[in-house]
Amino acid sequence: MVRDYKRKPGSRNYRNYNEAQLEEALRKVVEGSMTMRTASQEYKIPFGTLNNKFHGRNVKMAGGQSIFSHAEEIAILNAVVKCADWGFPLSMLELRMFAKSFLDQSGRKIKCFQNNLPGKDWVRSLLKRHNTSVAQRVSANINKERASISRDTINKYFDNLKETVKDIPPQNIFNYDETNVNDEPGKGKGIYRRGVKYPEKIANHSKSATTIMVCGSADGTLLPPYIIYKSEHLYNTWRENGPKGYPCCNKACCAVGCRFNRTSHGWMDSSTFQDWFESSFLPHARRLEGKKILIGDNLASHFSETVIRLCEENDVAFVCLVPHSTHICQPLDVSFFRPMKTAWRAILTNYKMKHSRQSGIPKDVFPSLLRESLEKMDSVSTQTKHKSGDGEVSAIKRNLINGFEATGIYPFNAQKVLIKIPGDNDPAQEVNEVLTQFLKEKRYGDDSERAPRKKKTRLIVEPGKSVTADNASSSEDEAQYSPIHLSDNENDNTPNEDVVEEVTNYLKPTLDLLIPDTFVLVRYLQGKRKSIWFKYVCVVKEKYSDSEFTVAGLKSVNSDHNVFSLVKNDISTVPIEDILAVLPNPIFNKEMHYQFPHKIDVLEL
Repeated sequence: MVRDYKRKPGSRNYRNYNEAQLEEALRKVVEGSMTMRTASQEYKIPFGTLNNKFHGRNVKMAGGQSIFSHAEEIAILNAVVKCADWGFPLSMLELRMFAKSFLDQSGRKIKCFQNNLPGKDWVRSLLKRHNTSVAQRVSANINKERASISRDTINKYFDNLKETVKDIPPQNIFNYDETNVNDEPGKGKGIYRRGVKYPEKIANHSKSATTIMVCGSADGTLLPPYIIYKSEHLYNTWRENGPKGYPCCNKACCAVGCRFNRTSHGWMDSSTFQDWFESSFLPHARRLEGKKILIGDNLASHFSETVIRLCEENDVAFVCLVPHSTHICQPLDVSFFRPMKTAWRAILTNYKMKHSRQSGIPKDVFPSLLRESLEKMDSVSTQTKHKSGDGEVSAIKRNLINGFEATGIYPFNAQKVLIKIPGDNDPAQEVNEVLTQFLKEKRYGDDSERAPRKKKTRLIVEPGKSVTADNASSSEDEAQYSPIHLSDNENDNTPNEDVVEEVTNYLKPTLDLLIPDTFVLVRYLQGKRKSIWFKYVCVVKEKYSDSEFTVAGLKSVNSDHNVFSLVKNDISTVPIEDILAVLPNPIFNKEMHYQFPHKIDVLEL
């Protein structure tokens, strides 16, 4: 069906006016300030059109009429927008199927639609009619962890942040994060002969990447980057011609420019983060008066005793972001890294064209390419002035200021982030409860997805023999666990000789030794047929009777079986006969776990 109608040469002019002109002409006719004939000549609107509009005749749109009414189209688009807000945008085909279901349920049969399914032209016309409210966009994929962030979690984060950043000037609020740049210039459009099936472009590249630590403040100040090479050694040529001064901070604290380091794996660890904190961040922070805020993710490699001590000495407070929320809460992720990498790919493409034989980027060239990328990124102009009034503000400064504003950090505004997260209640009731519940399950997962998976065990099957769901033996029931089987007398609870040999190095349990907070090795009869003895580390809570004790269970957290954590609500009563040994007192390590001096002979399920 033809959608782009063209006016035939010599045909009469048709609708050479807009809705605003029509409304204004009708208003003047109604007020009596202008006759209908005069308004027709003044606004170049046909007299018949004005007359019909004035008397409420022929109020339909010109041309072919749409299948759905205006209210129905608005309802359909509201449902489409709702799906996109929950992270499941509809494609053109899915929108057509949605419209087909709507028609089928309402019992309407449209002749121009094959099998009641609208065509692609209908979707394009629908989007064109409502181009001020909806549009097609290329979407970015996020995983379930990022999508499952709730409004309650973000509200709690901003409640804490509000007190932390209160009365803190923008130059004292910083955001740091590491990223990497590779030597892949990316895909781009080119001109090829029509019909080419696989267009290609020759450009050598490798999978190598270089890590960069970036830090910026809410007033738009960018600290010199911190570069980490993947190497065992560092050479003098790898640090020449790097970023120094403009467009980064050009004060005396950052006069040396960017700093360089190396690790065997190529990414940041605790020692390199401490070096960045001491050599790059603290010199800039010490010249600022008052409290400083440093916002970043909560990676364990970013914290050490030395860093925490330096923070206390220099009045620096760490603020950790909500896990999996950096795409909406971290200023650098929101507005800085994308333009930086766009500029990097442009500079890298030019370099590849001049050095087509090189497969990778030499490390002695990398600093100069990074400097050119930052300068190119900073040279991007804007058509409108920044709201601060600085029309000549640099692009880097503008991106940093916009990033802190878009994440609600400065100026403080939690709604900047909350508006990006769909709410549980929709006051407009745009879609029914069934669609909302379906989208909740798709975004957050249902209870079956959140339930722990059943433990997988290896089946014992003879070669060449098949099994069914019931007749296969699992490794839990076999001797590879070295279980302690019951004797021929099922009521005999006396441990066999193997257990006695394993625990001879421990103290023998007696009533005098079994006092509260004593760690012991306890056996439990478990397994599918209650025929296997398992051994667990427990701590005595109290004496239940003359021969029974209440204990709390622990679970090993490492393969050496010498570090254990307390299991919540794992309380049981055991007879003294099932207490195999009294264990030495463990230490309480920094991970808040119990650590024994040697391996414990446990046999856990």
